[in-house]
Amino acid sequence: MSLVAPKVSVLIVSYNVKQYIIHCIDSINKSDYTGQIEIIVVDNNSFDGSLDEIKSKMKSVICIQNDVNVGFGKAINQTARIASGKYYLILNPDTIIEESTISTFINYLEKDNMIGMIGPKIVNSDGSLQKGSKRSFPTISVALPKLIGLDKLFPNSKWAGHYNLNYLNPDEIHKVDAISGSCMFIRSELFNKIGGFDEQFFMYGEDLDLCYQVHQLGFEVHYLPTTQIMHYQGESVKSAPYDSLNAFYQAMILFSEKHFSKSRSILSKLVIRSGIYFRKLISIINEKRSQIISVALDALVVLFAFLIAFPLRLNSLDAFIVSKGLIPGVYIIFWIMVCAMFELYSRYILSYTRAIMASLSGFFLAVVFTYFFKQYAFSRLVIIVATTIITILIPGWRILAHYLMSRGILKPTKEKHHVLFARKTIIMGTDNEAIKIARNIQKRFDTGLDIVGFVDRKLTIEPKDLFLPFLGAVSDLRDIVTTNNIHEIIFSTDSFSNQEILDLMDETKDLHLTYRMVPRNQEVLLGKASVEEIGDYSFVNIEYNLFHRLHKFTKRVFDILLAVVLSILLSPITIIIALTKKIEKIEFWGENGKQFISLTLKSKKKVNQKYLYLYSILKGDMSFVGSLLIPTSQSDPNLICKPGLTGLAKMRNSKFTQSDRNVLDHYYVQNQSLTLDIEIILKTIFRN
Repeated sequence: MSLVAPKVSVLIVSYNVKQYIIHCIDSINKSDYTGQIEIIVVDNNSFDGSLDEIKSKMKSVICIQNDVNVGFGKAINQTARIASGKYYLILNPDTIIEESTISTFINYLEKDNMIGMIGPKIVNSDGSLQKGSKRSFPTISVALPKLIGLDKLFPNSKWAGHYNLNYLNPDEIHKVDAISGSCMFIRSELFNKIGGFDEQFFMYGEDLDLCYQVHQLGFEVHYLPTTQIMHYQGESVKSAPYDSLNAFYQAMILFSEKHFSKSRSILSKLVIRSGIYFRKLISIINEKRSQIISVALDALVVLFAFLIAFPLRLNSLDAFIVSKGLIPGVYIIFWIMVCAMFELYSRYILSYTRAIMASLSGFFLAVVFTYFFKQYAFSRLVIIVATTIITILIPGWRILAHYLMSRGILKPTKEKHHVLFARKTIIMGTDNEAIKIARNIQKRFDTGLDIVGFVDRKLTIEPKDLFLPFLGAVSDLRDIVTTNNIHEIIFSTDSFSNQEILDLMDETKDLHLTYRMVPRNQEVLLGKASVEEIGDYSFVNIEYNLFHRLHKFTKRVFDILLAVVLSILLSPITIIIALTKKIEKIEFWGENGKQFISLTLKSKKKVNQKYLYLYSILKGDMSFVGSLLIPTSQSDPNLICKPGLTGLAKMRNSKFTQSDRNVLDHYYVQNQSLTLDIEIILKTIFRN
């Protein structure tokens, strides 16, 4: 064995994954390998500024810029032509490697010259094993169970699960047919002897083809789980201007015809093609699964509503039978069309606010519809009862879905987050970066996260320096997660190494948590299929909702109506307190430096005082939802909106500075809506 550590060339293709690739390169730079590592990145004509970001932050990286997207295989071949390493590490830009990955690879390959290529254990962002880590070649006997879905029904069967080798222990080394193209470690001499990737494959299948050719030359391909990487699968595909699903199945056909067509009959080829097209159809259905389920649930809601409403007036379901399902069939189509107008089956599948608007609109449209088409209106009572049920249940099942997602029972969607259903989250680490992460998230309500506290190996700073509780040590992580009902974990990469992070994910994967990272010196959250900004706000050229006339009007009407109702309901208590307790007047800061006087109790206990502020709400000095209520004995906080009984600052169990409160006020006036106000009020009630 050579005394000089061999040079390693890391080959990466980038396409619109700016945040991910910076984190990927950072993980390479943290490698414990003592030899020379050269990193070569070819950019396939990204439009997100990826290459400029790399050039400015990673000066040692060799960059190649393509004017068009030439595909994965051809781009890797470009990097290989200028690479000078003894080994090539072909790596996807949306991956994170352990510090020991490269040294583990080299030590393993140098023990046996007949091992041509190896791949690590690859985990998803939820800690689960990525099935493509180890695979078999898609012969008929291997591919058929996979194509018809038997591998999911019998995952541990050697026959049904042979394609992804599900029956093999994922924590043991195995000789396999193929490994994933997201991380391949190969001898450069062997790669160049093969001629690199076959450039007929644009994005998929080239890794399978390369593995096949390695075997053809008499070398072995090994799956090596003694090191692991995390792969945010599919990030480059999101912004690709082509049909990635079609590209994948075309690649499978190309691979089959290239390697197996000579030895197979026409019937065998037909079976393979039919299987691939069948699997493609299933994949298309799966892609549209959310839309299909939402349409089906809404249709069932309408059907259920009429099945309940018919017997109330007609004492039977005769109308349903006589019409042969025309009623409520017509109403099912009617409600689906109304919901579609509000984009509930496209961009906003689980938006309960839009569902509420669609339901209310549908209610009035249904009344108009039955007025003009009396043949579909058997009874006003039936229509009123049915539409009332529909108006409740169409938003209702969506609210339930959000609740289940906040409890980790359903997977989160990519839609806008709602403050009512924030997911409980912990920060791993107590260093300055971890504290900064937590502070930024606490000021952002669009992340859908509620930071409960911090976890670290041990607390190395004073508890008073943390604005949230220290929940315990890493060794107690499982108990902390269970006790506090945690559903997400955010790692500070300054506090934990990549290997420690991946080990913790592996140890807790049975808890079905969502894991996220904040890359070093970046203010973004990286997670599966998401990059979320968590930095401070910029308020230049921002249009504020609250300052629109419509929003101001609806907010004021809501305040008056709710204040009147509560004043009537609470009037006996108010009279009793007024007779038995001393009431005093206190001056508070209002909007834009104004001051107002409100009634409060002289009692030191601040209990049961809030309903005394209803008069101030009726006068217009306050609102139910707004900024913090601050007495004039303190300095002018320069409020940009009215103070409220509750607000964003009261929803989080943390200490906010004046600067933080200003950020929250700006966020509120920017995003204010009647729905948001109701959500904040409900969230405040639930927290208390």
